[in-house]
Amino acid sequence: MKGNNGHKILFALLMGTVYTLFGLIQLITGSSRSLGISAPETLSRFITDVLFIPPDAIGGFVLVLVGSVFIYGFAELHSGKNEGIAYVYVGILLSLIFAGIYILAAFGNVLEFYLLRNEAFADWSILDDLRPEIYLGAVSLIAYLQWKDHFDIEN
Repeated sequence: MKGNNGHKILFALLMGTVYTLFGLIQLITGSSRSLGISAPETLSRFITDVLFIPPDAIGGFVLVLVGSVFIYGFAELHSGKNEGIAYVYVGILLSLIFAGIYILAAFGNVLEFYLLRNEAFADWSILDDLRPEIYLGAVSLIAYLQWKDHFDIEN
């Protein structure tokens, strides 16, 4: 690993890979559902119930975007360019922003379920709103809290 950015290089690679992979899965399942193409039931259940990846094409684009920012940061850092750290920081920021958006949407559904007692939410669970943007955002939050004192112009 290069210098004192070794952990950040590894983090960028892992997050970029996971974000891009989950984004492509979400994009493919969302697009295929829109086109009326269905996956085998066991595969569909694994994707949505185990990995919590809903079929959402737009959400998939968001994940691929964040993943590409992390991967570009990894490539820059791995080639020895310290400017790549900015991409890692922007990836963390984007990750936190989109996690916040989906947490607010989930909170709206919590209010709908508990306060309004809407019949459309009768079988709703908080796990229905758990998405990769949220749990990957939690990983980015941990990284931010770990490195928040290292955000400066020289680093």
